[in-house]
Amino acid sequence: MKRIIIILCLLGAYLSNAQLLDAVKISNSSDTYAVYLPEQYSEDKKWPVIMVFSPVGDAVEAVKRFQESADRYGYVIASPDEVKNGNYQENLLKSRTFYSEVIRGYSIDKNAIYLAGFSGGARLAMSIAVMSSQIKGVIACGASFSNVPGYVPTENKFFYIGMVGDQDFNYNEMLQALDYLEQKKFDANLLVFSGGHKWPPKEYIDKAVRLVSVKAINKNMRPEGAEKLDEYFRMELRFNQDLLEENLVYRAYNDMKLNQTNYRFSIEKDNLRALEKAIRKHKNFRKQRNNWNEVRRIESYKYMDYISFLPQDISSGELESLAYWEQQVNSIKNNFLNSPIRERRNLGSRLLSFLEVASGELANSYTSDEQLDNLLYIAILQTLVDEKNYDAYIGILRITVKKSEYGMALYYLDKMLKNGFTATELLDKQHEIALLRIQPEYNELLESYGLQVRY
Repeated sequence: MKRIIIILCLLGAYLSNAQLLDAVKISNSSDTYAVYLPEQYSEDKKWPVIMVFSPVGDAVEAVKRFQESADRYGYVIASPDEVKNGNYQENLLKSRTFYSEVIRGYSIDKNAIYLAGFSGGARLAMSIAVMSSQIKGVIACGASFSNVPGYVPTENKFFYIGMVGDQDFNYNEMLQALDYLEQKKFDANLLVFSGGHKWPPKEYIDKAVRLVSVKAINKNMRPEGAEKLDEYFRMELRFNQDLLEENLVYRAYNDMKLNQTNYRFSIEKDNLRALEKAIRKHKNFRKQRNNWNEVRRIESYKYMDYISFLPQDISSGELESLAYWEQQVNSIKNNFLNSPIRERRNLGSRLLSFLEVASGELANSYTSDEQLDNLLYIAILQTLVDEKNYDAYIGILRITVKKSEYGMALYYLDKMLKNGFTATELLDKQHEIALLRIQPEYNELLESYGLQVRY
């Protein structure tokens, strides 16, 4: 009997923690979603909810990113499985169904509905907020909003918390979005973390959810009062101190400016100003600020050039102009990626990522056999940006063989092997290069790198 009681107790403990529900069916649909109910959740009260949109539809993973914060600050978290990068109208329709299902299925406070998303999911979240009158705020990670008329935020009816990595190719876009939203009188904040185009680290997600709570308390939309705001502000001070310890002084300064805005009703202004002033006195503050401002000027004109010239050069398909892009890539690597200055290294990463992503997006515009020159141009450019982009090399081999340009095919095969490619079995599976594989020079080239040949 004692053993049965112990098992039942363990089972009860397990059930009390089993609040992450996966593949929950949506009524009258084959679609599913994941939901996390915080530890203290009950039907006795109404709960704020954050609906999270992932660009790849991995609902459980999206929910897990917010799970700790959900427990700490008291939120229901939900995310749809079938809403992912793709047809925008279809995603909006599925999002509406998912939204209604969550509101009906749980004890949700309809005055505390928030959206979050990463990359394409962030743009979708912003579009929904623009079209809806019920969304109180958006956490947009790695992207801002669609530039399609009707989805651009123009009316200040929700707050915005943006988050972006300092090496993310969308970093410039996020800064421009912040400027735009502030001009439109939105309550808009931007958090910058170290990294590329990815979900923010958990401490940044936690800060974003904390800010959602602070903004709600400031508007008397949550029951917590001054004591809770004091607790949250102590957490902000620890967050800020971590930035200083990482020598991210200018970022810590911007973070404290953000705190001045969000805690203006609960913390004495003189105390907030004193904290900001202390950061400005840091020995590295002025140097980091100047480096950041210089990089912003460089980044602005670089992006203008790339946006102007890249589509034109790809459209022409004239390989001679690749010399300009090779020079640009070499300049980025030499002047930015190899710089001892953090801000310049980050800029180098952003510029190379932008060229890679932009060329990939443009490739979607060229699909027919009549556009092989354009696709070849893109593939070669991608190998300039990343010399180990083996998919791009294989693309070059396919196109050049189709064009019967075996000399060029062998040249890029040599470059691919020189840059570390060894997966010859992958080449054997490429039916489009069969005529290249029977060339004697092909086998000789593989053998010269110590690789096995098939024939």
